[in-house]
Amino acid sequence: MSLASFFESIPEKQRNLQLGLACDNPMSGAFPHKRVVHAGLNGTLISPKESQNVWDAVMKGAPKKGQMQCAYIHIPFCKTKCTYCGFFQNGTSQSIEDQYIDGLIGELKLASESPRLKDGLIHAVFIGGGTPTSLSPANSERLLKAIKEYLPLANDYELTLEGRIHDLIPENLEVWMNNGVNRMSIGIQSFNTEVRQMVGRLDTKETVLERLAALKAYGQCSVVIDLIYGLPGQTMEVWEQDLADLVSSGVDGADLYQLNVFDGSDLNRDIASGKVPPAATTAMQGDMFEFGRKYLDARAYRRLSAAHWSANNRERSLYNILAKAGVPMFPFGSGAGGNVDGYGMMLHRALKPYEDMVSRGEKPFMALMKQSDLQPFVNQVVSQLEQGYLNINTLIAMDPRLGELNWLYKLWEERGLVSYNGLLYKLTAAGEFWTVNITQSTLEAMEYILTGKNSFALESVAAQDTKTTSKENPNQEVRGIGQGKANISVPTDEQTEAQRKEALMAKAKEEIAKSGASGEAANRMVQAMSNLSADEIEYMMERMMS
Repeated sequence: MSLASFFESIPEKQRNLQLGLACDNPMSGAFPHKRVVHAGLNGTLISPKESQNVWDAVMKGAPKKGQMQCAYIHIPFCKTKCTYCGFFQNGTSQSIEDQYIDGLIGELKLASESPRLKDGLIHAVFIGGGTPTSLSPANSERLLKAIKEYLPLANDYELTLEGRIHDLIPENLEVWMNNGVNRMSIGIQSFNTEVRQMVGRLDTKETVLERLAALKAYGQCSVVIDLIYGLPGQTMEVWEQDLADLVSSGVDGADLYQLNVFDGSDLNRDIASGKVPPAATTAMQGDMFEFGRKYLDARAYRRLSAAHWSANNRERSLYNILAKAGVPMFPFGSGAGGNVDGYGMMLHRALKPYEDMVSRGEKPFMALMKQSDLQPFVNQVVSQLEQGYLNINTLIAMDPRLGELNWLYKLWEERGLVSYNGLLYKLTAAGEFWTVNITQSTLEAMEYILTGKNSFALESVAAQDTKTTSKENPNQEVRGIGQGKANISVPTDEQTEAQRKEALMAKAKEEIAKSGASGEAANRMVQAMSNLSADEIEYMMERMMS
């Protein structure tokens, strides 16, 4: 069956979510809503009993000469929890933090003895979380020295420390700048004091600008900030001022992220209860994206990838670009996610089992997954579309059948999402806004062409688009109550195996969402569970919740 015939044969709702809709304004209406956070295809979970043996074999192998590689290091602590965040794991105390850093350094040391790591080069290190900047100066110094000692850093390595403005104080800055940090990624989200504090950020706009200026004054690192568009209370006027403050701050780059309102999140509950105003709908976010894109373009900012912008040549966004290209990503730390040589992985989110496994000389897996056989194709598609284009000829060179993707992209050209220059399909401004949907649909179409499989990913990531009525006032419409299923309890033995598996999957997804792993790794893991039996899922749940 041709690709066109296949899409004609599937239910209309699925077809509209995969192909989108013909409309007058593709920026706001090309798709019903955003359907995934990160695009990708499922793999197959390795039995937990075999994970360590598989990993040991991988780490005894040799790296591919000249291949770029990364490391992701996870700090699973935050002093406060932002309402929109899905990565909060643990509050912290000094003794817990000290013990964790002991284990993390032990994990780095253990890996450094393996040929697969020590005989290659690491070109980008990202210390994420959580809130890595919340570490004490002593523990920050211990960790940064261990990175230099145990990771084979390339001469031009990028070392990013992620954190919050509240931690940018002299005793921290001195340690970071003296120990190799050359890129700081600071979660501002909005400069507006009211909007910031509404979602759990602590500092005022004045403090934010003062501390960014102090960080820039060191001259030792690229300074990049995260801004989110679509936050409660963030009108278009507030968004325009956020962009003006970004430019006036003089930072080297910015990440402009679309707000995801997840079912069950603190933010969704705050919106539903009336504690905070509604978040922007996806259509409104499209307008904000378009405005932000034009605003930065007019001021000579370069768009490095889907959400990343550079004000000057100091900002490379190397880690983000390499991660989307699917290069080997060595994970370290409780809740970290990564991939090495055809295997994706997520490390244990609970501190005690993480530390116990490291002390025994084991890689602290919560789950290890064999990536899809199509992963080389996936890497090409995701990497190119992240850069704003797709060259179908590169895919045809890998498998001639993929020429059929031209049908899909000609459809999207008619709908204003791409333009064709004779070689590349380049995303339009509307296509850039819908990059994740376009990428996921391209991967699913590719999978159908190559395997005949009908796969379809759908997550509840746009709860702000849901309409319901207020319990207190049935005549009042409320947005942001959620699209997904309610929490599911595990059925009794009398109920069917399918129901039991569905319930366990729901609970597994809930646990993984709390894991603090990168969103993409968590998403791939929970999708891969669909290939397991209920008993196997239950075994994994025991590991997750121990």
